Amino acid sequence: MKKFILIRHGKAKMDGEDHLRKLDNDGILQSKSICEKLEKIIKNDFSIYSSRFVRAVDTIKPLAEKFKKEIIMADELKEINIGKSEELNKHEIIKKMWEDENFKVANGESQINKFNNMKIFLEKMFNSNGNEDIIIVTHGNLLGIILKFYFKRNFGFNDWKMMSMPDLYELSIENNEIISFYRNIENINKLFYIK
Repeated sequence: MKKFILIRHGKAKMDGEDHLRKLDNDGILQSKSICEKLEKIIKNDFSIYSSRFVRAVDTIKPLAEKFKKEIIMADELKEINIGKSEELNKHEIIKKMWEDENFKVANGESQINKFNNMKIFLEKMFNSNGNEDIIIVTHGNLLGIILKFYFKRNFGFNDWKMMSMPDLYELSIENNEIISFYRNIENINKLFYIK
């Protein structure tokens, strides 16, 4: 049996360039907590893939350092570009994106385009490494897109709204079939929810 563990990064500071934002004090505690949790979940050897954004890498760094694992950073795991609109606020754009996979504002990208642009990468990542478990650290919308389009899970706007920072979804696969799928946020300290 092989596990795929998809993680939304921990809570980050709000100042600075988006890709350089570091975990805040709560995020540092979350990182330690989620890595301790992963030690209990992971039974096989494992690989770690992460968005290049500092807050994503720092969320998984304690686990990588403890087990001397390379964090494989991938541009494909950065958050979807939702763009900006004069008519719609950020959450209204996101809601429309979850309601219509082809929706995008002028300077953004649609969910289906994002997925199609990363599909080959996902297939290579998920089908590699034999029986190794795979840990993926990314961002909220993109995590949902992977679950919805790649793993064919029922994931929509309300699921996205309920996500925490950090968040963790665990899939177990045997003979190319998903035998279990669940959100697993028990015993993660300082969970944060966007209001």
